[in-house]
Amino acid sequence: MVKRTNMDKLKKWRHDKEEQYAHAVMAKPEKSTILKCIHLPGVVLIMGRRRFGKTATAHKIAEDMHKSKGVPAMVHLPPTTPQHIRETIQELLPKWMKVTIKKEEWDKNAVVIYDEAAQTAHARRTQSGAAVELDNLIGISGQRNQLLIFVCHHSKKLDPNVVREVNRIIWKQPTYAYQLFERDELSDFTMKAFDYFAELRKGKRWNDTTKRLMKKTNLVLDFDDFKFLTFENTLPRHWTEGLSNLFEDINKVGRKAPGY
Repeated sequence: MVKRTNMDKLKKWRHDKEEQYAHAVMAKPEKSTILKCIHLPGVVLIMGRRRFGKTATAHKIAEDMHKSKGVPAMVHLPPTTPQHIRETIQELLPKWMKVTIKKEEWDKNAVVIYDEAAQTAHARRTQSGAAVELDNLIGISGQRNQLLIFVCHHSKKLDPNVVREVNRIIWKQPTYAYQLFERDELSDFTMKAFDYFAELRKGKRWNDTTKRLMKKTNLVLDFDDFKFLTFENTLPRHWTEGLSNLFEDINKVGRKAPGY
């Protein structure tokens, strides 16, 4: 009988980890639901192409959490958001959702939607005071029983300290370009997301039916169990086209912000 050395064990350990990684990337995603996929507390990043329901999905997660656990939600907007837009958004939201531009106003036992996150959590601002403050808030979100949901097109724009802390990444149909310009450590996962949505479409004509299918579909990478899941979501009850357009206006304002 040949005795296995520590080096033999190390090689096997590395091989097993590589197999685990390959299985997560290549295996078919498990079907799930919002409440089975997303947990409170936690940190979630929603990425994908423009106008494909990232913000609406964040609001649907908050709505389902409110229905099942009774928790409120905070909608954190960039400080560049004009006052009149903030007030209009607040009027369109249910009473259990509150608009804020100040992190110190985030409630305990709550869902926090950090919309257009790249505007105020940009990769270039990693060493800024605001970035350090955000990093600290992420670090204590577990003790505060908060579900933090960051909404961004792709992670390369985002502070790496945010990306490192996520429990779940949700993709809303990324384009091929997103994979090309994604962070190296997420490149394989983003390519899987691109392939998943391409297979879902299966060459169908791009029409309203296909677009609705793409918008309601989510691919989720669960970092806790290191596997892919998928779920479909409807729009939250309070969602309107006007509300969607207001969030798009915020994005346009944010692109003019200094240093962005």
